[in-house]
Amino acid sequence: MLKCFVFMLFLGTGRSATLDTQDMLQKIDQLTAISDQLTARVAALEVNKRAFFPGPVAFHATLGNTIENVGDHQHIVFDNVITNIGGGYSPVDGHFTAPVRGAYAFFVVLTNTPGHSASIQLLRNGGWLGSVLADDESNVSYTTSTLAVTAQIEAGDQVWVQNELKFSAQEQIDGANWTSFSGHLIQAN
Repeated sequence: MLKCFVFMLFLGTGRSATLDTQDMLQKIDQLTAISDQLTARVAALEVNKRAFFPGPVAFHATLGNTIENVGDHQHIVFDNVITNIGGGYSPVDGHFTAPVRGAYAFFVVLTNTPGHSASIQLLRNGGWLGSVLADDESNVSYTTSTLAVTAQIEAGDQVWVQNELKFSAQEQIDGANWTSFSGHLIQAN
């Protein structure tokens, strides 16, 4: 296509043909080489673009059933996945794995059952990011508390929720989608 275009452009100018065939072929080869270089540069820029401007990353999952007798440091698996853009959240183990490095926002909504406290920690690779408690001493009311955390997360880091078990001998986390874990990428960096 390029060879045809150059030849037609040369003839279409109305000037006399002063270049011989060998010179024209050499020019075509030069233009082909430049075109190949530009194609390679565009491909490299596309790869860099995906690294710096990834697609959206967001997830939201809820706890389908109440967890009674929550174990000490038990991982909480939010089994009802509402949104999982980017595929970072696993309903098998309850872990979010960051697909890219960046600033992320995480939210945990925690609801206890009447007469029991519920406490959780948000962890990144086993390190503490935050805690939240839902507790009501009346034995008749549910209490809902929310934890919001913004953190710098590296690609491949895992973030999860686990029970803290500090406030009562038997903690219970209310299910029926009242307790949830969500997060999203604010900006890749």
